[in-house]
Amino acid sequence: MRWQVIRFRGGWVRYRIEPQIIRIDNRGRYHLGKILFPAPNRYSYELAVLLKNKHQQQYKRPFYIKTASIATEIWGHTHLDLFYRFMLKIPIPKILRRRYEERLHNTSIIDIGVRAVDTNRIVWDIGNRIGGWLVFRSIKKRK
Repeated sequence: MRWQVIRFRGGWVRYRIEPQIIRIDNRGRYHLGKILFPAPNRYSYELAVLLKNKHQQQYKRPFYIKTASIATEIWGHTHLDLFYRFMLKIPIPKILRRRYEERLHNTSIIDIGVRAVDTNRIVWDIGNRIGGWLVFRSIKKRK
């Protein structure tokens, strides 16, 4: 499949849909940092719904990943990307600089795939469960 571009929250999102993978470009003009803030949880969820629906329309079958897990992966990659960019602007040891540059390269394309093809799917699924549990606990304590 080829890359496609869609307008989302006043910015452009570049994505590619494959049978078991959705890829999102997170570089340059298509960087998600400006699009997801000031409410990254809600906006990443909206983007996840949009892309999941596009996948389902194209392949005429459901994309078997929870929408919240897709949103967690989008949100997580974007936050890590912003952290690495910030760290590369300050003086740090060369070994850390190299490591952050490698990690920055890894966050440039967000690969969201089913467990059969995505080796780190379990990380985002667990992050989604733990994050959801923490939000639930904090809301419950306020009442």
